[in-house]
Amino acid sequence: MPHRADLPPSRAIVPRRMLAALLSLVACDGSSGDSQTDGASSSTTTSSTGDGTTGTSPTSGAGTGDIHGPTGEWVFHPVAGTICANGTPTGLGVNQGTGDRLVIYMSGGSACLDAGCTIGTPSMRKDGGFGADELAACVAGDCDGNVTFPADSIFDRAAAVNPFADATFVFISNCAGDYYVGDNDHEFSGWTAQFHGSRNQGLFAAALAASFPDAARVVLTGGSAGSVGATLNYWQWVEAFPGTRVDLVSDSFALVFADGPEWRYDLHAPQVPPGCPTCATDYRTVYAFNAGLAPGSRIAVLDSENNWTLDLATGYQYTQGLEALQPLLDDLPDLRYYIASGNVHILMQHPLDSAAIDVERDGEAPQRLSDFLAQMQGDDPAWASMSCLDP
Repeated sequence: MPHRADLPPSRAIVPRRMLAALLSLVACDGSSGDSQTDGASSSTTTSSTGDGTTGTSPTSGAGTGDIHGPTGEWVFHPVAGTICANGTPTGLGVNQGTGDRLVIYMSGGSACLDAGCTIGTPSMRKDGGFGADELAACVAGDCDGNVTFPADSIFDRAAAVNPFADATFVFISNCAGDYYVGDNDHEFSGWTAQFHGSRNQGLFAAALAASFPDAARVVLTGGSAGSVGATLNYWQWVEAFPGTRVDLVSDSFALVFADGPEWRYDLHAPQVPPGCPTCATDYRTVYAFNAGLAPGSRIAVLDSENNWTLDLATGYQYTQGLEALQPLLDDLPDLRYYIASGNVHILMQHPLDSAAIDVERDGEAPQRLSDFLAQMQGDDPAWASMSCLDP
């Protein structure tokens, strides 16, 4: 077994009563504002300037099925019927590319579990929702899940190692507060939380399919909570884009246990794929289900050996779960995994060629995530799983 980095001592002593609160814990500190969109007829362009500041200006077309915008600029598009946990309408952040592929990124951030939504980013779940102002905050670097946005990540168009550099990027907030899988109204003291992340996914997928009917490929991805959402909603995107290859890249929240996954809270009424009868009793079977949905599409599972956020949340057994999951994935067609050395949570919020997310094994040259993703997207027959863990 290769050497594993020790967990940071300050994190290893977190009380067990706090473990649920640490699920997918990559939350930001700042408020994203209180403004809300009406979700009806206008979109907002958010552009980055040379000094790192951002500006916004209204554009037309949102709400009409035409989800497009100026190339290289982030535009907020409301999508009718989609809502955050506080019931406010929401939508998509879209950055038009020059290529013919769509990359849909589902952000991280943990769940709304109490009246104040005090876990994660409460302003995007209960107070501010997610609209044009919140998208602008994300572009400025103050985003839900603390995702690196858009610099030094898969959104970096200038990175030579980024296989998605010319794609149209789509950003989906976790403002529903339910890991993107809920379908329930839950009464808290003083307000009703509307957990409808699963329904949102279907509406987002339909809206994008109508606007990008000629997309050559769709790549569904997400980090942490977004990894869960992408994995369990993959079927909705495959259905929305019939005849189009839909790849899946889940990052830093694998479903490693047969039962009791940490994302599953009764107050959300979480949904599993309707065509997967075993998924509700053995959540690991979703990988085989997904692998059979769209033959020819490719699926990647990304993680790190000491993913401290999920180690804490699962009582320091997540790494062992990853080890046990690998043999279950090895025989699935067009599915590969990449388990990096170290303890990084959400690999794709780092530069894709960063040494911090290498796979290192004794006596072997380091392997890079950029190479793994390039082989995946380039349909290289040599594409193979890379892991620092033994099965």
